[in-house]
Amino acid sequence: MDHTWAAQQLKDFLGKIDALRAIERAEGEEYDDLVSSYGDVADQLMSLDPVMRDLMEAAQPRLGSYQDTAGGWSYQSSDYWHKIVRHRVLQAIGIHELGEEARRRMRPNSPDLVADQFHAWVWQAAAPLWDAGSTQAAVLAAAQSVNARLQQKLGRHDSSDAALCRESFSRNDPVPGQPRLRFPGDHESDTWRSRQNGGVQFGAGCFEGLRNPAAHEHELQLPEQVALEQLAAFSVLARWIEECTVETADSAEDVTGEPERLPETPSMRTSRQQGRQDAAGARADV
Repeated sequence: MDHTWAAQQLKDFLGKIDALRAIERAEGEEYDDLVSSYGDVADQLMSLDPVMRDLMEAAQPRLGSYQDTAGGWSYQSSDYWHKIVRHRVLQAIGIHELGEEARRRMRPNSPDLVADQFHAWVWQAAAPLWDAGSTQAAVLAAAQSVNARLQQKLGRHDSSDAALCRESFSRNDPVPGQPRLRFPGDHESDTWRSRQNGGVQFGAGCFEGLRNPAAHEHELQLPEQVALEQLAAFSVLARWIEECTVETADSAEDVTGEPERLPETPSMRTSRQQGRQDAAGARADV
């Protein structure tokens, strides 16, 4: 909600309430000069009242539910506006001007999710699309980047995404053509077995639960917070993949170093271009 705009509308409304009061209290020739405008100001207040009630309700529930004229008050009387409405308008102005900042400042301190600290495989792929306002395409680009790095690390292009995670993190022994990813540590420990099982389930979940909707739900536009959380999930998966060694049917090969930068694939270029087109279309519609 545009709280600055709401506060300004209520201030203008307050000015009309005070103007009506001033006209009613004017005396002598000054009153004669102003009396013709009294009815106009009262009519303006009646016309604006329903919208102002909504703005007061938006500031705080029930703030706009004040007494109507059935109790003997008249819309034409400045007493109604001054005694029944004015103090509520002032409260709503204060809430719209300071309420959001006050709530933010009074929240307990909590860490921020810093996107440019995500794993490089994730943020380098997502950043251009994120800057273009295409959060869904940014998540898809990050997923494609992590998948490409996984394929590169394993030397496999016959499998991808969730299926490749299930195969590569499996605790089964590697077989020719199907190397495994192995977390460091004692392979006989419960912790190691838990991490391998987690890699199978978490990796598959990232691709099936996050990547697939981003790729196939064309009407989906993720809220920024949700998209950040999904990028964070892929960042965790990327760090796991990078941490692991590759175990082949012959021997275990340590490839924990940073792989060379992959050339951009056609699918990644398509996602970037589509994200920019979506963002441009959104700006054109505004």
